[in-house]
Amino acid sequence: MVVVVVVVVVVVVLGALLVAAIGVAVVSRNRLTAQEALTAAAEQRLVASEADIRSQAADLEQATKERVAADGLATERAEQARLAEERAATIAAEAVTESDARRRADERAEEAEAAIASYRKEAAASTTGGVAADVLWILEQARSERTWRFSVAPGPDSPSVFAGTSDPFLAALQVELDAAREDVGAVVELDAEIPDGLTLAATVLALRAAQELVADVVRRSEQTTLHIGADGTDLVIDVESIDEDGEAVLPTPLPIPASTAVTVTPKGVRVHHAFAGVS
Repeated sequence: MVVVVVVVVVVVVLGALLVAAIGVAVVSRNRLTAQEALTAAAEQRLVASEADIRSQAADLEQATKERVAADGLATERAEQARLAEERAATIAAEAVTESDARRRADERAEEAEAAIASYRKEAAASTTGGVAADVLWILEQARSERTWRFSVAPGPDSPSVFAGTSDPFLAALQVELDAAREDVGAVVELDAEIPDGLTLAATVLALRAAQELVADVVRRSEQTTLHIGADGTDLVIDVESIDEDGEAVLPTPLPIPASTAVTVTPKGVRVHHAFAGVS
C-alpha cells in the first residue's frame, strides 16, 4: 500500500514536474517568439533607418552638389560683374581720352586758324598796309629806267626801256643784268620763266632781291646766270656763278629777317604766295 502511495506520489510529482516543464517550455517558446518578433521588428527598423540614412545622405550629397554649383555660378557671376566693371572703366577712360583728343584737335585747329588769320593779316599788310606795293613798284621802275639810261642805253635820246613792254618786271631785271655787265665786264645772263598773276608785292621783293644777289656775286665771278621761276605758289630766285677757275661762287645770304613773305635759300630767296588767285 505504501508503495502504491509512493508510486502515486512519484507519478503526481513527475506529472507536476512535466506540467511545469511543459509550461516553462511554452513560456520559453512564447518568449522566444516574442523575442524573435522584437528582433524582426528591430531589424526592420534598422533597415528602415539605414534606408532613411542613405536617403538623407543622398539628399545631403545632392544639396552639396547644388551648393557647389550655386557657389560656382555665384563666383562666375561675380567674375562677370568684375569684368563688366573693368570694361566700363576702360570705356570711360577711352571716352575721356577720346574727349581729350577731340579737345586737343579742336585746339590745334583753332591755333591753325589763328596762324592762317595772322598770315593773311601780314600778307594784307605787305600789299595794302603802311607800305603800298604799287607805290614802291613805280619808284623801282623809275630807278631801273634811270639805271638803264645812264649805264645801258645806246644814247641819251633812246626811248625808255619800259615803253611798249608787256612785262615791266622782266625789263627791269634785264636792266640790272645789263648794267652789271657794263660795269664789271663779266658775263651776266637771265633765265626767267614767270607765269601770269605775279603780285606787285612779290614783284618788288623779287626785283630788290635780284639786285642785291647780282651785285654781290658779279664782282667775284666770271659768269653769272640769274634764274627766276615758279614753284607752286612761290617765286624762286637763284644766282648761279662761277669764277675764272670754274669754281662755284655762292652769294652772301641776304640779311632778311624771318618772314612769312620770303625765305633766304643757299643760292638766293624764295618769295612765298607770289601769285594772285593761285592756291
